[in-house]
This record gives sequence, C-alpha cells and structure tokens, in this order.
Amino acid sequence: MGKAVLVAMAVLVGGAQAETLTVTDARSLEAALQRARADKRITRVELATGRYELAAPIVIDEALSGTADEPFVLAAAPGAQPVLSGATSLPALRWERWKDGLWRARFAGASFQRLWLGQQLLVRARYPNFDPAQPGFGGAADATSPERVARWRDPQGAVLHALHGYGWGGLQVAILGKKPDGSLDYGPQLANNRVMPPSDKDRYVENVLEELDAPGEWFHDRKQGWLYVKPLAGERPPARGFRGTAQEALIRIEGRRAQVQHVQVRNLVLRETEPTFLKATEPLLRSDWKFHRVGAVTIENAGDVRVEGSEFVDLGGHAVVVSGRAQRVAVSGNHIHDIGGTAVAFVGRPEAVRSPLFEYHERLEVAAIDRTPGPKSDAYPRNSEASDNLIHDIGQIDRQATGVQIAMAARITVDHNSIYRMPRAGINIGDGNWGGHRITHNDVFDTVRLTGDHGSFNSWGRDRFWHPDRAEMDRRAAAHPELALLDAVEPIVMRRNRWRCDHGWDVDLDDGASNYVIEENLMLAGGLKLREGFQRIVRNNILVNGSFHPHVWFDNGGDVFDSNLVMGAHQPVEIRRWGRSVNRNFFVAEADLQAAQARGTDADSVAGDPRFAAPARGDYTVTNAALAERIGFVNFPMDDFGVRPARLKAMALQPAFPVPKREVNQAVPPQAAQQLHGLTLKPVETLGEQSAAGLGDKTGLIVLAIEAGSPGAAAGLQARDVIVGAAQRLINDVATLQSMLATGPSVELTVVRNQARLSLQWPRAAASDANH
Repeated sequence: MGKAVLVAMAVLVGGAQAETLTVTDARSLEAALQRARADKRITRVELATGRYELAAPIVIDEALSGTADEPFVLAAAPGAQPVLSGATSLPALRWERWKDGLWRARFAGASFQRLWLGQQLLVRARYPNFDPAQPGFGGAADATSPERVARWRDPQGAVLHALHGYGWGGLQVAILGKKPDGSLDYGPQLANNRVMPPSDKDRYVENVLEELDAPGEWFHDRKQGWLYVKPLAGERPPARGFRGTAQEALIRIEGRRAQVQHVQVRNLVLRETEPTFLKATEPLLRSDWKFHRVGAVTIENAGDVRVEGSEFVDLGGHAVVVSGRAQRVAVSGNHIHDIGGTAVAFVGRPEAVRSPLFEYHERLEVAAIDRTPGPKSDAYPRNSEASDNLIHDIGQIDRQATGVQIAMAARITVDHNSIYRMPRAGINIGDGNWGGHRITHNDVFDTVRLTGDHGSFNSWGRDRFWHPDRAEMDRRAAAHPELALLDAVEPIVMRRNRWRCDHGWDVDLDDGASNYVIEENLMLAGGLKLREGFQRIVRNNILVNGSFHPHVWFDNGGDVFDSNLVMGAHQPVEIRRWGRSVNRNFFVAEADLQAAQARGTDADSVAGDPRFAAPARGDYTVTNAALAERIGFVNFPMDDFGVRPARLKAMALQPAFPVPKREVNQAVPPQAAQQLHGLTLKPVETLGEQSAAGLGDKTGLIVLAIEAGSPGAAAGLQARDVIVGAAQRLINDVATLQSMLATGPSVELTVVRNQARLSLQWPRAAASDANH
C-alpha cells in the first residue's frame, strides 16, 4: 500500500502552517484526502508521475473547502505527469481456444463497456465492423435486418447506435431481447429528446456475440461469465494486461450538506471512463437533448472552483459537467479531445425553472404560465466560464454532443476556446434560461460533420412562452410579446468569434431563441439563420461566402440586421414583416441588393467589392473604406480567435480560409406556385424551407393557401402544412400528387405540421373527381 508523504510546508497569513502531501498511487491518494479532511493545515495534495487506477471517484466535499487566500489544490507535483484512470486491471485470465479464431476466459467480475489490452482500445463486438479508415458514421442499413437478427441467439444487452432520422443528432436504443415473433424488443430512445425513427442507414449494433468476427473485438457474456476476444495477432491473448472501465466520474467536487468552496484541480491527465449514454434519459427541458449529469470531473453545490491546465482524453462520456447549484466555476486552459461525449457542460436543475416543459410538443395555456421573470431557485450554474480550452474530436460515441453546452444557467462566459471536429454544434445553448452569457473570441469550425439542420453555434428558446403550434404562437406573439423575456432576462452577447460550418449555418438561432446581441463575428461558410424569436440584434458581422437566413419571423419580433457584410442574397422563408430594421448592409452583388430592396428592406444598403485585406491568411479586413463608412461598418481584429496559452496554441488547428466568391446564393426566383383542387402549392426547394418546416430532407409540397370549401379544406389541410406523401408514395411535385389523387376512391395523405407527422384523408368525392 502506498503512503502519503509530507514534502513541503508553507506559512499562511495569520501564522498557521499549510502542508502539501505528495502521493504515488490511488490508495495513498485516498489516504491523503482523508488526512486533509481531518487536518485543515493540509491544503494541497500533489500527485507524482504514475497511473492512478481509481476504485471509486475522488470526492472533494465541503470538508475539503479552502479559502480565497488558500484554496484546496489537487494537482500534479512539479514536473510530474500523473494519469487518473477510470479503468481497472482485470485479474489474470486463463484463456482457452474456442472457435472461429476466438478465445475465451472465465470472468465473473462487474460488466464494463470498454476494454483495453495495454494501451490498445479494443472494439466491442459490433455490426458493421469498425473501420477507422471509413469516413462518416460507419453504419449499415441491414444492421437490424430480420435476416441478421435471426442469427442472434440472445441479444439482450446489445445497443443500437444511430443518427436521428431527420439528422437532428444521434441516439442510442437499448435492445432488451427478442419478442416472441423473433423481432427485436427495444427500450426507449436515449440521448435525443426529439423521438422519431432512427436513420435507416446510419446505424450499427454493438455487444452481440454473433458479431464477434474481427481482430481486436471482444464480448463479455455476463450471464455465463465468459470474456471472449478475437486477438489482433491471432495468437493466445496474454493472461495480464487487460483493463476494463469501472468509473463514470474520476473527480466529484460536490458539497453534501453545504457548498464546497475554493477548490482547484490542476495539470492532471484524466482518461478511460465508462460511457454514460445508456443513462442519458433526462430531457434538458424542450431542447433536442437528453443528458446524464456526470463527467470525468463533476461539479455541483460548489463555488469558486477551477479546473485548469489538464488533459481529458479517451473518455467514454463527458469531460466536465457543472450541474445544478454552482457559481464562479472556471474551466480553463485544458486540452479536451477524443472523448465519447460533451467537453464542458453547464446544466442547471429543472426545479430552478418556472413553468418547465420537457418535450417539444408539450405546451402551456397562457393563463397557466408563471409570470414571474427569472429563476425559481438558485439550483443552476452562474457567473462561470469556459476559457482558453482546446477542444476537438469529441462526441465519438454520443453524437448529441458539443464543445460547450449551456442549459438552465446564467452569465456563463465562453471565451477564447478553439473548438473543431464536432458531430453537432461547437457551442450549444439549449434554452433561454436565463441569459447573460458572453460568447467571445472563440474559433469554432469543422462542425455538424455527421448531422444536419444545425450550426457551429446553435441555440433554442423553447421557453415557457413558446408553443409548438405556429398559429397559436402568432397569437401569443401579438397579444403577449413580453412573455418571451420572462426566461431570457439578460441578453446573450456573441462578439468577435470566428465560425465556420460547411454542413449548415455558421450561426443558427433556432426555435424561439431570443434576446441576443451578435456583433463583430467572422462567419466563413454557412451564414446566419434567425428562426422565430424576439429582440435579436445582428450588426457589424462579416459573412464570407454566406448570407442571411431569416425564417418564419413573428410580425412584432423586433429583430435588427444592420451594418453587416453579406456575400449572398437574403434567404427569407415565410417572412411577412421584416422586424425592426434590415438596412445599411454591404452586399457584394448589385443583383442581391436589388432583390432585397424589392422585398422592402435595405433602402440604405450598398453593393461593391469589400476588397478584403488578405483572405488567404484569414484577414478579411474591409479595405473599401468608402462603402464601409456609408453603412457604418467598422473593422474588428482578425487575429484574436481561439486559445491563447502557448502550449495549446501550438497544437490548435485553424479553419480553411475561403476564397471570396462573387456569386453566392444569388436571388433565384422560386418555382411558381401551382393550383390543384383549391390548394396553392410549391415544392420544398431550399435548405431554409426544409429547416423551417422541420423536414428530414428537401421533400414535399408546401401548402401556401387553401380555398374555403375545397377538397383540401375538407381533408383538414392548413396553410404551412407540407404534403410529403400520398398513398404511401413520396411526393415532390404537383404532377405526382395529382396522379396519386386520381387513384381514388380516397387517398391517405402524409402531412408534416408543426414538425409532427399526421395522416389526413383526401375526400372520396374529390378523389373521384380527380379521375376526370
């Protein structure tokens, strides 16, 4: 057993002596923490170089609280490189040859989801086989086909991993076994709060014995007590050297009866935790997320905590989770990469939210809404920060993941982070509760790599005022616009960031996101989307090769889009009134300016060549001073994005800097609307129309208008509906719909309304008339 060693002594203010203990293994670390609880002179525990295989998470509670002058510190010893590991060594295994090149050994220990041999992470048996050279999700359409499932004797404990059927993130589904008819018995969907059928092609199944067929794969039969492997070299596996994950969390900084305060964690390596996706059951209000509140470092009921200078790598779940009541927490200067879940999450408790709702289609009547602004309790993170972190290659297991997640929190600063190679957004704000965040100087790119309808920055605002039925929402917006700011009580400021998303929007403010100030940002590809919301001010930004995408605004939303440089035509979807102001913008193409003015915006805007200073080096300073001055555009620094610490800056990548184009998203007249049986219809043509309607792809016919007394009105169709199918056939044009309606005597229509699918029956007489 290791022994904690007293190696240093210092004098505190007031004359009391402070001690530092240096430890050498996990057992002496626990002994040192126990001593520190009993002896308040011990304010620092240092770890020597070595691997610390934790039998349980390190717990830092209020008994270890420090002071502002002398915080409690858990850190690497000077020059040391300690590694905290959530994987423990398996006992010696006696392997026997089984069949088909497989070996097995008796193992009756606790189950685990990840297994290493030395430093080599092995693959849990899956179909299709994992191929590191294969880009994308690595799934197959036949992963759960009846023919394949028939080969599986007992798939209980298997997991279906898939992308969302509409591309809205990822999800997992536990497989409970087989039904009497031989089909799979599934548990509820996990991780994703928009429950819809999973992708029919981007899916794979893991933890099935019959799929153990590739070198480096393994399977643990918990019922029978066997561990199976297929060795990489085809030889007998060694008796020792295997390690399995045992811990979800490595450090828990949590007050129990009182807050833990003034704690610092520094310069550690944290790795090899257990995946947590099977526990991601808590919906984060009405956002698209379900979440599990545990990270390698988990912080709750705490204040004045710093996690800095550390490396988080090879984790099965999240890196840092700040949950519930917490204030003045700083996550700074860390390298977070190659992990299964989210890098940094600030997530409050729903009991702090007034009139909380937990799924997209839940709603409250206006009379039932609590009219008191702000939070109900203090069970939420506030006045905290994530700064100067290098974050990349995250969400490798849980695709509903991001670099920095904020939900039910207030005044969170996200500053000078470099974030890239993300399955979804780089920074995500799940709701409007309670604003005050400052998103500044971040470098976020190569995002939304596996999914869709998202941005490098994404936010929702489905707060207490929000209703999923658009007609009801229009009535609320007109009668009670003040409701929108009951939760979004302080503006969210996004300033001087660099964004790039090649698979969506650079900045995406989605359903209801309100009370934002977006200024002096450099957007390099996808432009900016503002879906319906209130009080968004967007000014003095540069949208390189991108444009402005306003979607389904409220008539009195009060939005402003002024003094921005845009390189494409505005891309409006269902805009009746253009907010408070859309004007004094800098277009590149005269045709785009004229198209905007024809819609009633941009009376004082200009068009011309911005003459960027050095775009090949990422310098998009506008040197056409005359035109910039006419619209009030002011240049901002082009060299202050991303991490600042030298050790991280040397490793950080930068986005590809696009060559400015002269023609981007030019105003293209949409296809003319067509009439059919009293319906005015047009096809879904653009990504914006797809997103606004909540579709998985650009499919269907938008219902623009319906004549009273027409067959469409009799069928129950409404304006804004999208007809995506008829008689179980996809519909993409009016001619196909007309031919399907002619098949009579009645036809079932598949319609998307308010982002939900429903079936309507085209009337019998109308279907008969369509034959003539």
